[in-house]
Amino acid sequence: MFILERKRPRGEREPNTTPDLMASSTEEHLTILIINPNSSESITAGLRPLLANLTTQHVSLEFFTAPQDAPPSIDDEITSALSTSVTLTALRSVLRSDVERLPPHRYSGYLVACFSPHPLTPRLRTETTVPVLNIFEAALLHAKALAVPFGIVTTGQYWEAVLENGAREFFCGKEGIEAAVGQGGAGERACNLAGFVGVRSTGLTAVQLHMMKEEEVGHKIAEASAYLVERGAEAIVLGCAGMSGMEKAVRAGAQRHQRDVRIIDGVRAGVVLLEGLVKAGSV
Repeated sequence: MFILERKRPRGEREPNTTPDLMASSTEEHLTILIINPNSSESITAGLRPLLANLTTQHVSLEFFTAPQDAPPSIDDEITSALSTSVTLTALRSVLRSDVERLPPHRYSGYLVACFSPHPLTPRLRTETTVPVLNIFEAALLHAKALAVPFGIVTTGQYWEAVLENGAREFFCGKEGIEAAVGQGGAGERACNLAGFVGVRSTGLTAVQLHMMKEEEVGHKIAEASAYLVERGAEAIVLGCAGMSGMEKAVRAGAQRHQRDVRIIDGVRAGVVLLEGLVKAGSV
């Protein structure tokens, strides 16, 4: 059993008073389910106020936190697999009801709030007809659209190699990774990775981001950001849902090199991308 919490949109939906087709399509109400696939409610709680300004009278956000059987933090392949199994089981009743009913579905889209190539994402796509994104994908799309060199600040050391490989696979495909490695810099450019400067770990878990002293967490994020800026990053991606709202630490790291950077939050990017996909008529 799980609890869904709804972020109420500002204002009430007004009835459509015009027969214009474009106007009526913009009046459609969308509800996006943000899925935290670990059991740490503190991470979910931290997201609600940070996303409040993305809700409107036409867009609602609801939040799901995985049951207590799920790991409190997703730190490796084992915890990723466990969180997928537990979360998918808990969501199955929602997914089944959406498949069985005609549109409009209960949810217009699903956002998996784990910054990784999380296996829950492709599993959800096989069980629903509405768009599914994870925040890793959303952040990479945002970074590529900015067309500036970017790097990712992540949590534990394990994620450095995983996210670097994941970014390469996302942009190049598995075959493209092998080609890029074989061709060096030319291969990187061929699969649109010339602007990716890499990933830097803070050494923290997702839970520690909210449990440790704010100054200590900020210091570690600033150090990781400074490292990426020194390597040429002009945009920094927050590589964990738990980092949402920690932009000040990223800017402090960039200022060590007298630089300003753009900051990409995959959770916010994911909400906006899903809204756009639905409005563009993807379902």
